[in-house]
Amino acid sequence: SSCFVEFSKQWYQRRVRGTYGAEFTLPENFEENEDTFLELLPQLIEQFPLYFTKCNSDAEIESAFFSLISMIQLLSQVDQIEDTSKKLSNAIVADKSEKLLLKSKLLCHQFNCYQPTLRSTYVLLVNVLKLVVETGQLRYITLDTEQINEWMTKWKCDVQEQREIYRLLHEAFSAINQGERAIQALVRLLKLYSENEGVDAKSDAHICVISHIAHPKIFVMDHLMDLHPIRALDGQLSHELLQIFVNGDLADYIEFYNNNMDFVEKLAVTHEENLKKMRLLTMASMAQDCTEIDFSHLVEKLNLAAEDVEPFVIEAIGSGLVKGKINEPEAKISISSTINRTFREPQWIFIKEKLEMWQKNLVLIQDSMRKGHFAMPLGGG
Repeated sequence: SSCFVEFSKQWYQRRVRGTYGAEFTLPENFEENEDTFLELLPQLIEQFPLYFTKCNSDAEIESAFFSLISMIQLLSQVDQIEDTSKKLSNAIVADKSEKLLLKSKLLCHQFNCYQPTLRSTYVLLVNVLKLVVETGQLRYITLDTEQINEWMTKWKCDVQEQREIYRLLHEAFSAINQGERAIQALVRLLKLYSENEGVDAKSDAHICVISHIAHPKIFVMDHLMDLHPIRALDGQLSHELLQIFVNGDLADYIEFYNNNMDFVEKLAVTHEENLKKMRLLTMASMAQDCTEIDFSHLVEKLNLAAEDVEPFVIEAIGSGLVKGKINEPEAKISISSTINRTFREPQWIFIKEKLEMWQKNLVLIQDSMRKGHFAMPLGGG
């Protein structure tokens, strides 16, 4: 094969011996005996990290790496290929030299060389993610959480392996500044803990809470309250703070801050950022109960100066929290809709009633069309 030609005696003497030293001895009839040469694979893989310190160029290291990959493909048994691939990946990650970006490149290429359905690609992915965390860079590979979830099903990963993947995904997405995807991975991680195990993930739960609060585009957080690790935080300040961001208002937050100033100041989100989000959330709650809000009411409820109200309302509309129009002459905002900060039984009942009303309206319209005239829909349209 072309791989075997590349690994001729001349190549071996020039590259392998030049890098590893003279401790390697060639078997008899080396060129004619491919199987004999493949027996050297474990030694070549074990010593491969020497390339990172002894080679003069990255290109030479890459050449040796891809030659090893080609050799691995010559193995006749799938389990041999998988086992040898894992050993090469682990050897690269375990190396202590500083060529992190090159290692990341090699591991990504190795991952892409194999069918993701192979069980060994679990180890390859873990090692890729570890280097993404270390380098803060993601190249040569795409991290699709949904696809990875499908792979883990095919790999038949146990719970501990799934947790390792999602924890590394959270760290990797955080390292490359993809905060929302990092949060999604962390929520998936917390879902893997049962009621009895929730206490084991309290540190992850705390990070999850603060990440949600700190993210400028995340406003709905009530889904966190059902996660067992989050419930395990009950009685702690982070849980109390989460409850405020789930269904409290600005006054609740200010009271919490005044009582726990040291705690808030140590968080990865500032008090000013918390105030900004709580003002938006408080307005969303206000908008749920009415069709219009006077600017004077916003000044009072949100501790805003009169001249800051209109810019604030524009920001609230732009954020998608509320939909409405500003009525400047009357100094008010007309509300057409708003988000639900919590989605529990009352919200489901509301949706059920709306659907039933629409169903009745459709029946009424169909009946009117059959009779040749139109009736006013129930509820005014």
